[in-house]
Amino acid sequence: MVMMSSTQSESLLDVARSLVPLVKEHAQQGERERRLPDPVARAFRESGIFRMCRPRASGGLEADPLTTLRVIEELSRADGAAGWCAMICGTTGAFEAYLPAEGAEEMYASPDAVTAGVFAPSGRAIEVEGGYRVTGRWAMASACQHCDWLGGTAVVFDGAAPRMSPAGVPEAVVPMFRASECKILDTWRVSGLAGTGSHDFEVADVFVPSRRCIRLPMTAPTHPGALFVFPLFGFLASAVASTALGIAREALDELMRLAATKRPAGAMTSLAARPSTALVVAEAEATLGAARAYLVEAVGAVWDAAVAGEPISLRERARVRLAATNAALGAARAVDLAFTAGGATALYAESPLQRCFRDVHAVTQHALVAPQTREVQGRVLLGLDTELPMF
Repeated sequence: MVMMSSTQSESLLDVARSLVPLVKEHAQQGERERRLPDPVARAFRESGIFRMCRPRASGGLEADPLTTLRVIEELSRADGAAGWCAMICGTTGAFEAYLPAEGAEEMYASPDAVTAGVFAPSGRAIEVEGGYRVTGRWAMASACQHCDWLGGTAVVFDGAAPRMSPAGVPEAVVPMFRASECKILDTWRVSGLAGTGSHDFEVADVFVPSRRCIRLPMTAPTHPGALFVFPLFGFLASAVASTALGIAREALDELMRLAATKRPAGAMTSLAARPSTALVVAEAEATLGAARAYLVEAVGAVWDAAVAGEPISLRERARVRLAATNAALGAARAVDLAFTAGGATALYAESPLQRCFRDVHAVTQHALVAPQTREVQGRVLLGLDTELPMF
């Protein structure tokens, strides 16, 4: 089993840090244009950020989870939307480990090809000789305008009815479409993470060969390696949460910059000199630090088990998912504290605080880290029977 060395991990993080000035320079452009700016997308493609979790056999870097989370956090600190796009395209690589080998060879003949997609089952697939004919429309396809390939889950139909699996659930596949086969619909008009370009895309009766379809449920990856043993949806949830952690770090840093110079109306001293500001900073720092530490601890424990080839229990999977949800919500709490302490100054369009406020609350709406996910996580920890969506 081959893993990234500590030197390789630090190198990838150094790459992310080197891109921070470029990301910051284009952050407002992304907000205005509602998409990841071309110079940033090109840098992510050329640097390997967009393929950091793809199997090495397909031209990827196969970065370990903790390195990936640090990269996402660093980029999200510079711009939440850019960090989100890096997260989506970067972590899609772990999903691609379930592609048939022949399909991966076709898709990644050019190693820097970019892939993303939507896991929601919003398509309809009809099996035909050699593959499937697929029709569907998928919402919130982040970074879709910069992708070479787009995936969208489709339910397999026999006539008018879904084909049922032996487990009693509809069969489904994830066809990987050429971007040229997809029509992107201009739907992404939102309050937060506007710069992610998360538009809808659709296909109409497109043939996709079986070699470019991932069958669900995903049972065994076609590539060896600890990264592909790590629970996939726990990894994705942790990556989503890391976007929120980076956004929150920027919000707290901005509050401290603002507090040093702002003198509230009628006050004789700076905002920093107010006792209430010190209390807010202390609470926000502790909230963010605790949220991040729990996520790192939970992910690290499961990663150690994956590297050692040990079985990963349902309880351990639940802890990773809980830590991810907790990190996203803790980050949002820290941003809320910073935004409120910033006062009316935080309302202005040029204030990073209002951008952080909008972006972090967009993150908390994601299905993998939304507050209601804690119910399933808690039931698992209690040892109760429960449905396990995306565990």
